[in-house]
Amino acid sequence: MRIVAALLASLAVLPKTANPQERVVSKRDADRIFRLSRSQWEDEATRLVQSEGWKVHPGSNDTGTGVITFDSKTGVGLAVRPSFGDAHGPPEMLVVGSYYPTGSFRRYTEQTRRELEATASSDFGSNYALIVSFNILTTPPGFDVVEVIITRNRRQPGARTMPTP
Repeated sequence: MRIVAALLASLAVLPKTANPQERVVSKRDADRIFRLSRSQWEDEATRLVQSEGWKVHPGSNDTGTGVITFDSKTGVGLAVRPSFGDAHGPPEMLVVGSYYPTGSFRRYTEQTRRELEATASSDFGSNYALIVSFNILTTPPGFDVVEVIITRNRRQPGARTMPTP
């Protein structure tokens, strides 16, 4: 089970995101998640919650379950939410959210977003489209949230493509 948690944790945006050379997400782990059916992902999410202490972040009945975990020492969190179009096919989209204590990304700019997307896109190649977004959650305790939205560019059975912005 620790292997699964380590694989998912490698999807997180690293705190040094201002450096465009940092790896934003792992292609290997995204490839693996995009090969899962909804029931396989649900089984994996259940194992994470039971053995690693992740919490369930329920999606709608149509999209599937997300999981989230926080490091109590640093206050940093990671959420992984595949979005399924049906019960049998792979996810259509994977959203990886990194949650940082409020104020961690005071210098997040459009240039930072473009650099993160360019770095991640070069790692992933032409099979994927990635969009990076930044949000501030003001609900206590408050977080700076960096999300990476990953979709496949190639038409896969049961998957839809998303145009690159």
